[in-house]
Amino acid sequence: MTGGSRGIGAAIALAFAAAGDRVAVHYRDAAPAAEAVLAGLPGDGHVAVRADLADAEAVRAMVDDAAARLGGLDVLVNNAGVYLAHPVTGTSYQEWQDAWRATLGVNLIGAANATWCAVRHMTARGRSGPGGRIVNVGSRGAFRGEPDHPAYGASKAGLHAFGQSLAVALAPHGITVASVAPGYVATDMTAAELGTPAGDLIRAQSPFSRVARPEEIAAAVVYLASPGAAWASGAVLDLNGASYLRLARTVFGVDPAGDRAVPDVRPVPQAEPLPGAEEFGRLVVDHGDRHLGAVAGVERLLVVPAQLRGETPVVARPGQAAGPDHQGAGVVGVLPRDRCQRRSRPPGHPERVRLRRHAVERDDGPVPDLPHLDHLAQSG
Repeated sequence: MTGGSRGIGAAIALAFAAAGDRVAVHYRDAAPAAEAVLAGLPGDGHVAVRADLADAEAVRAMVDDAAARLGGLDVLVNNAGVYLAHPVTGTSYQEWQDAWRATLGVNLIGAANATWCAVRHMTARGRSGPGGRIVNVGSRGAFRGEPDHPAYGASKAGLHAFGQSLAVALAPHGITVASVAPGYVATDMTAAELGTPAGDLIRAQSPFSRVARPEEIAAAVVYLASPGAAWASGAVLDLNGASYLRLARTVFGVDPAGDRAVPDVRPVPQAEPLPGAEEFGRLVVDHGDRHLGAVAGVERLLVVPAQLRGETPVVARPGQAAGPDHQGAGVVGVLPRDRCQRRSRPPGHPERVRLRRHAVERDDGPVPDLPHLDHLAQSG
């Protein structure tokens, strides 16, 4: 358990110990805190191990020490991380480099090195039953973005991708790899921020109007490390209380200057449900979805529920735009790029759009199937 001396890591260590496991609690400098965590764990045989995760040789020594003192390694939880502010317009070039080096060194490279070392122990005994388990603690920031902490967001996105790569590589050895992506969690590290007026905005990001508790993250990690979760290998489990929903829909704005499709999928933290339409220059999505905010420079907005895969989205169904009078402003359908030359209309739908290299072509017309907008006029 890397980063086990406080917060989420301490909660995960407690959850494993409560399930009867022996735990190695990693720390870097906080020896008293790590000893306090050990003292609070039920059961016997728990140990504390020290390493600077940015030091590759120290990581190897730490993993080997843990394996020797525990009698082997069954589970590795890559939880340790640093969160350094370095806004791109507010740091010097040297500060920028230092923040990236320190963040990636611990959050991504340190986790990769700990994994390499742990896998040697997990495969050494030639397991006949279930193999080892590796769980990475990533972040919602990998998907939502971290404007003031870009290296953190990048490191967590890399950690998720790293986990998925190793899920494939280690499956033949019976080792599963999965990740969790928490949003805000109530820990000693976030207490000060959550106690300010900004804390109210953070809690409002979730429809539950709160942030996660450390034990909720721990429960998910323990599950992913269990034999019953083997088929979740490669998964990234969102733990953000519905504060950020991935792969839900793609939003396009019509750019008058070039008629280009402009993607915008970032939600507003204080999103409110819409009855079906909103003022000019705002987004309207189907079935009372959340208000996603305005797209700069866009006069008329289109929404296309789609899967975010491939070079062009695959449409789930048409979307609806609204003009300043709250009347329907048009329907768009999107075809995959490789079908654009052969067919100009989505099957079963009278509207059309033809994707070009940097543009869309659109028809306004009747809206045949928008029951959630039946209070709007059903024509262009």
